[in-house]
Amino acid sequence: MVKPIIGLIEPVKVMDKKFLAKIDTGAKRSSMDLSLARELGLTKSLWGIRKVKSSSGEAYRPVIRTKICLANQTMPATFTIAKRGNLKHKILIGVNLLKKGFIIDSSK
Repeated sequence: MVKPIIGLIEPVKVMDKKFLAKIDTGAKRSSMDLSLARELGLTKSLWGIRKVKSSSGEAYRPVIRTKICLANQTMPATFTIAKRGNLKHKILIGVNLLKKGFIIDSSK
């Protein structure tokens, strides 16, 4: 199987809506903005709670499950929910999704 090459910012599709996501190889888990998760109706059925480490310290965050399409590959995905409203990209793709088989090209 040929691994798709993705850049640092990639279009993704969640719940049939398109967004730009930030690719972060330093993030263990993927994350989604709270307001976006609410807008998509994903906060109605939380999957669990995870302890996460971030630049602002440790915290417990709710976790949701959905499907995401990245580089024309649709896959199940888990996201921690965080307030990312002050950030440019409402979706961050972490290693938990990248390990499913992508090559990251920072020049793309």
